[in-house]
Amino acid sequence: MITELSLDTRGRFQVFILVNVKDNSIDLFEEDKYQEVWERSVPPEFQDTALLYNEAILREWYPKVGEYGAQDQMYQALQIFSQTFPEFDFVWQLEMDVRLTGNVARMLSNAGDWAREQPRKNLWERNGRWFIPGLWRDYASFSADVDEEFGNHEGIWGPHPYAKFYLNPQGPRPPVKRDSTWGIGEEAELITLSPLIDPVNTKWTYENTVHGFEPALNLPRRMAIVSMTRTSRRLLRLISSEQQSTGSWVVSESTPETWSLLHGLKAVYVPHLIAFNFKPQNASLEASGKELDKMLHKGPRWNLAGGEHAGLLWWRCAEDLVGVY
Repeated sequence: MITELSLDTRGRFQVFILVNVKDNSIDLFEEDKYQEVWERSVPPEFQDTALLYNEAILREWYPKVGEYGAQDQMYQALQIFSQTFPEFDFVWQLEMDVRLTGNVARMLSNAGDWAREQPRKNLWERNGRWFIPGLWRDYASFSADVDEEFGNHEGIWGPHPYAKFYLNPQGPRPPVKRDSTWGIGEEAELITLSPLIDPVNTKWTYENTVHGFEPALNLPRRMAIVSMTRTSRRLLRLISSEQQSTGSWVVSESTPETWSLLHGLKAVYVPHLIAFNFKPQNASLEASGKELDKMLHKGPRWNLAGGEHAGLLWWRCAEDLVGVY
């Protein structure tokens, strides 16, 4: 990954490893202590790329939040990184267990280029469902079908209509809803590698994990499994500012997704190759597009990949789904 991202691209990408120090009694603000842990814990070949943090540092930055574990607050360290290194307009976060089968730089570059060209019209509605090639000739056909289904008036346009009850949306002012070109050429503030779904009524473990927003259970929100995303500096700073001032938070897989929805920022789910290790009805054949559609799409039409017992969360694909990046 380091070779393909940093060396082959002549520095277009830079790789950093955020190292979570589990001992919260260590004062990493003290240079000598930091240096000691850094030398002891990080292999020499990775020391130039490693940055240390622990929950004590996160607590110092976000005292009102009260939750600092990596499972629930994966993005706090990234928010601090973005403040510390403001020269980066965008940051890709990849988890350590990601399996990459192709050229990493090409994949990340292509994802960004593709997301930039996606129009905002009915974008959240497209984001809320899987693109299944067996059901459409190409993505343009899929997009056209979604536009026909939702027309000019039903889709989310700019910030969520209820966002104003929770914060002051900072996204751009939307044009009239008939404008089908809005967003084309605009960088995505958030890129995800799985659909952005509404967690409400999915029976997801963290469906009702909302803190600091009132009324909590009415908060418009989205989530995407897993926490591997590209986030913009602006998005990370909006999250950071809100957490510092109010202590509001949702879990990791819902954090940049929900802030993008509330602020009216451009968020894009980028489809990519997916392998499913499950047995179709006819064992001699690959699963049909209709079988995958039935397995993955259990929600209402505006949140097709969501709904009760959402396929991504509950079916065998939860452990049998393998992304090919």
